[in-house]
Formats: sequence, C-alpha cells, structure tokens
Amino acid sequence: MRGARSAAAVTVAAAVLLGGLTACGGAGGEPSPAAPPAGAAAAGSTPAGGAAAGKAAETTEADPQAALAAAAEVMRKAGSGRYTLSAPAGPDSAPGTGFAVWAGRPAAIEYLADAPKPPRLRLRIVGNEAYTGPTEQAAAAVGEQVFWSKMPFLMWRRPFYPQLSLAMDPVNQLTVARSGRLSRVGTEKVDGVEATRYRAVEDLATVLGGIPALTEQHRPHVEAALRKSGETFTLDFWLNAEQELVRFRAFGEKDGEAQAVTVRYSALGTAPALAEPAGTDLRSSLDLDRFLDPSPATAGPNPGPEA
Repeated sequence: MRGARSAAAVTVAAAVLLGGLTACGGAGGEPSPAAPPAGAAAAGSTPAGGAAAGKAAETTEADPQAALAAAAEVMRKAGSGRYTLSAPAGPDSAPGTGFAVWAGRPAAIEYLADAPKPPRLRLRIVGNEAYTGPTEQAAAAVGEQVFWSKMPFLMWRRPFYPQLSLAMDPVNQLTVARSGRLSRVGTEKVDGVEATRYRAVEDLATVLGGIPALTEQHRPHVEAALRKSGETFTLDFWLNAEQELVRFRAFGEKDGEAQAVTVRYSALGTAPALAEPAGTDLRSSLDLDRFLDPSPATAGPNPGPEA
C-alpha cells in the first residue's frame, strides 16, 4: 500500500507540471486588462513632473535600501497579482503561470505548467502546504466537483517547490533582501518599459527567511533542497517608475544565471482568493487517476516516498 501511495503522488506531481496554461483559482480567464495596477494608483498621488517629486524619485532610485522599501509598500498595497515563471525545463522545474495572493496570511500561489494542450490538474500552495486537483474545466468535463489532494511534505526536498514559494510573497522578498549585500545594477527594459534593477546577495539562511510561513517541520527539507543550488544566492529585482516589482530572479552560486528562476508580475491587485481547501474538498490522490494522461510525464518533481 505504501508503494502504491508513493507512485500515485509521483505521477500526480509530474502531471501537474505537464498541465497547460489556463485560468487559475476559479477566475475563469485572464485578469481584466482594464483593472489599473494598485501600485500605480498609489504612486500616482505624487504630481507628475514636479521638481520635488523628480528629486525624491532620483534619491530613492540611487539608494537600494530606499528603493526596495518603497517597492515593498507598493506591492503590499496591491496584495496580489498574476505571475509568469520562467525556469529551465527539467525534472525539478518547469515554466508556468498563475496567480499569487500575499495580502492575507499565509500567502498562497496557484500554478499551471506551460504545455501545448489544455491542463487537467493544477497545483496550489498555501503557506507550506501543497495541494493538487483538477481544474474547473477538467472537473466539469466529467461531471465532477472541484476537489483537492494533499501532497506529502517530503516533496519539499525537491528544489522546484521552494523555488515556486519564492514567488508567493514579493513583499517578504523585498523586505528580507534589504539585509543582504545590496547594489544598484542599472536601468533596463522589461517588456518594453524602463525598469531599474537592484541586486541582493544573500546567504542560505536569509533566503529561507524569504519563504512565507516556513514551519520547523518543513525547514530542514526546504534547506536541503536549496542547498543543492548553493550556500549563497543572488536575487535581482526590477522596479518600474511606479516602484512596482515587475521582475524577480534568483539563482544559487552552484547553478549560475543559466539555471535562474525568473518571475514576472503583472495585473497587480486582480488575483482571485486562494484559500486552503476545506476538509470536505479533500480526497485521496487515487481520485486524480481519471485526470492523468495514459502515460504520465517522466519530467516533474518527484516528491519521494511518503512518510
């Protein structure tokens, strides 16, 4: 029985990473492009073109501590957003997209890997607990209600889950980064818009502090997973003129930039609620079998044997 449960958990995790791009968290589609970014509204309270405002902006831009603090406040007011994750495709990671909500506690993120066909399963992480379940479309196609299966906590030994968690709470990331070795890298274009890049070099303990609600139960597994990438990490933050965090990148010194995980934030303040599934919505991983492909992926994070 233990072996059967382990096999089911492995195939479920792999299938999630092979899911395609679709709506997350019951949103039913893309966030409304008409919704103004919350951070932009906050920044817009300063009269444009004023000499004092321009001088203040230049001062903030030149001071990495002040810039990251200002960005943390803008992102805190936004509370949520859409994200796109870029990562080297392989057994431990896959590019994907979804929504993140950091306004409440614990922070939460929902993820679907990129694929050429419609997804059938999605992954949701709330704090340090992860769940997988069919998308609303997949459930409706077989006359099923949406449900979730809790994934074993030993999955945190695989680097992908800690990497995904780094995108859950940009406010926490920006705040923790201020204790690292900070520098201003320069001005670059992100999606055609000018942004200033700041860099923080952090040790492993500081990176662990950037993962929301990390429990003592999960900490050793997350630490072991991240240690595979190195003892020192480089984190880059791209801030636009409104002090919104538009791009975030992290990589360990063992991996280098070629293996970096990059997150792009957009549509701030428009994400749907991402709550921990209710007990009545939880089922066995075996109930997910009907949503798995006939030949589940060989790629995808392997959560390891169940405890």
